[in-house]
Amino acid sequence: MKKTVKIIVAAAMLACVTAAFFGFDTDLACRIQPAATVWFLAVLLLTPLFGRLFCECLCPLGIIQSIVNWIFHPKTKVRRVCTRIPETKAQQTVRWTVLAVVAVLIATGFGAVGWFLTPYSIYGKTLTMFWPGVAVFGVVVVLAAVGKGRVWCNWVCPVGTLFSLLSKKSVCAHKIGKGCANCRACFGNGGKLEAKVGDGEKAIPLSNSNSELQLGSSATRREAIKGVAVLAAAEAVEKTTDGGFAPVSLPGVPERPAPVLPPGAVDRGKFNVKCVACGLCIANCRGGCLSPSTSLKRFGQPEMDFRRGYCLLGCNYACGHVCPTGAINWIPRLERKNVHMGHAIWKKDLCIRTDGVECTACSRKCPVGAIHIVEGFPVVDKGACIGCGACEHVCPARPMPAIFVKGFDRQRLVWPMAK
Repeated sequence: MKKTVKIIVAAAMLACVTAAFFGFDTDLACRIQPAATVWFLAVLLLTPLFGRLFCECLCPLGIIQSIVNWIFHPKTKVRRVCTRIPETKAQQTVRWTVLAVVAVLIATGFGAVGWFLTPYSIYGKTLTMFWPGVAVFGVVVVLAAVGKGRVWCNWVCPVGTLFSLLSKKSVCAHKIGKGCANCRACFGNGGKLEAKVGDGEKAIPLSNSNSELQLGSSATRREAIKGVAVLAAAEAVEKTTDGGFAPVSLPGVPERPAPVLPPGAVDRGKFNVKCVACGLCIANCRGGCLSPSTSLKRFGQPEMDFRRGYCLLGCNYACGHVCPTGAINWIPRLERKNVHMGHAIWKKDLCIRTDGVECTACSRKCPVGAIHIVEGFPVVDKGACIGCGACEHVCPARPMPAIFVKGFDRQRLVWPMAK
């Protein structure tokens, strides 16, 4: 019964966390992730009572490792007590060293790099297709397939180390006797494993070293070839054309004096500490303009990239609504146009108007009317500009846009006067 409940909770948790990255209103499940929040503190306080329940049922990376381990290492009549042998000195050295390095990184202002090794951050970067996260996720899955159990949780994950420390004297956790060497004698059948082939069929004995079963594929060769061909064609069209009509030439990334943070973000110094780079805001951005930073100090944290979109005024702070740590605030009583993230800067030497082209893209696209054409050239009203990036997004100048946005260290919130 206890095992069934854990499986149900783990499946529901994994489904809710995954759905939150695809626009579903299940982001509440992500608020228990490792961060300075009340939700995670509650999980920590329950650990001395229930053991590493977070790693087993609440952590998406831990759940996936359990699934992979179950697929590659099927077991029958296995007492879970005997699968946990005491930690080796090498294991203790590795895990405590990783935890110490992560703590130092967070304390010295490189929290984004430290948070990168936490499970929700890795899983979020994978779902948003940020390649370093995808690579680490692949390593985790391979370790789970090659090894046995949650290898990443027990050797590397700093959160797993913290929960392991708190659960040593837990009341409801599994206990293991002294001197157990994982001999499998208590498994039954003399330590031999068996796997059932099908209903009513004879069980096949499996060796301890190789317990995999070769299963036939349900897909035909014709269906597989057809699927690969369709995906390849779609990817080729997407990369080379804009809807199949015209070539796409994205501008370069301008060198901003300061990156632009999402609307409602806390002060830049606090943001770098509070944001755990889970990627929820990036996945739920309505304008498609948030992307993970590749800077070492802000690695994986969200920042504005106006090449593919801009911050929409019609968006009701979707990024702040899903942020689990409070790094981005949800401000429902303040209109989006009253949140100033930065201001635009125009570069005359890059503008195509200097070549006699009568371009008015930036002034026409500005949703707040902060850009005007004066004596033939754009002029930015810095007091009215909110830094949404619409002008930078539509600027046709290449290889760099002639107008770009500089972010504020502290965003301006313009509250309307009371009537």
